[in-house]
Amino acid sequence: EGSGFQSAMYRRMEFLLGEKSASMLVPHRGAPRVHAELEKALHEPSLYDEVLRLLARRGSEIPSSVLERDVSRRYEPSPEVERAWTAVYSGDADSEVARLGEALTDVAELVWRWRNDHLVATRRAMGAKTGTGGSAGVAWLEKRARNNVFPELWTARSYV
Repeated sequence: EGSGFQSAMYRRMEFLLGEKSASMLVPHRGAPRVHAELEKALHEPSLYDEVLRLLARRGSEIPSSVLERDVSRRYEPSPEVERAWTAVYSGDADSEVARLGEALTDVAELVWRWRNDHLVATRRAMGAKTGTGGSAGVAWLEKRARNNVFPELWTARSYV
């Protein structure tokens, strides 16, 4: 299938980026090994979870509600995390943490570009038909394209 909705590797990447949902395991029920691997990934911290833990170890005020959250759920933005990134970006641009933030922003931008390119290509090829993986097609892709991974890396820039 050509659907990212059904792609185990794409789903694994989404989970790594913090875009988690147990419902995304459903298309993989028929492949027990793949399903088990994805279920394991669902319950592991995302890349961003680990970065936020690093920020906390480096002295940023990351709330325990973020550090101890249920990592099997999609990450939700936090005003405290936004303030931590604002402080990082207000400081030394060459610090390790600032460079890490920029590297993550590069990744987030590529994800955003890919989602939007995929949306446009799908809209052009299929119109508003149901998606190849059984999703709502373009409507589902539009919703996905509005979400940025690592959200506070984007919003913190408004305060620097």
